[in-house]
Amino acid sequence: MTGLFVTGTDTEVGKSVISAALAAGLADRGHAVRALKPLATGGPPPGEDAQLLGLAAGHPPLVHTCFPDPASPERAAREAGRDLDAATLLPWIQGHAAAHAVVVEGVGGWEVPLAPDMRISDLAEELGLPVLIVAANRLGVLNHTLLTVAAVQARGLEVVGVVLNDAFGSHPDLSRWNRDDLRRHLAVPVFSFPRIRVPEDLARAGAGLVRSLRLTETLGMVEPPLAPLAR
Repeated sequence: MTGLFVTGTDTEVGKSVISAALAAGLADRGHAVRALKPLATGGPPPGEDAQLLGLAAGHPPLVHTCFPDPASPERAAREAGRDLDAATLLPWIQGHAAAHAVVVEGVGGWEVPLAPDMRISDLAEELGLPVLIVAANRLGVLNHTLLTVAAVQARGLEVVGVVLNDAFGSHPDLSRWNRDDLRRHLAVPVFSFPRIRVPEDLARAGAGLVRSLRLTETLGMVEPPLAPLAR
């Protein structure tokens, strides 16, 4: 399987926008890509996140299971009187990865429970994809990010980078300090992601992030051939 797993230091840190930007950036370079939201909570299916991901990647929304309550999938399933069929999650993702690169967006943070015996970290470990961590560039991000990077690496997974989302209106000095301090304390790339217009700027911002992360090289993706010039 070729692709990337996108997780966050918390909920509401911008995972969906950055996942969509990555999908749009890869698609803009001619790659066949699928952007998946395996689990969503807080609304009816397919959910706003899956809709945005599908729009960015150029396909219908792809979501395995939605629950109406805004809670962890485990709690939301319990409140809905349903069971999450966790055993089907991995085959569902693998099925969409055939002949495509996948951008798989998690739900909430790294250790959010999906079922009584399964968390996001368990799903990511089963997938074995490199992990991109998204963090809100605001006060407290240092602790949350350092803990998340350590937890991902403890699972034996590669962290390809940390993206600091600058869409939260933090003071410019604090935003810069956070980026510089994380770069000093981490051995993985740390990048800033600007506030953008959605969906207008997704492909442009995503292309920049793909280049900064050297994502196609990291994932071993072969660049599609250029179209012949018109005579």
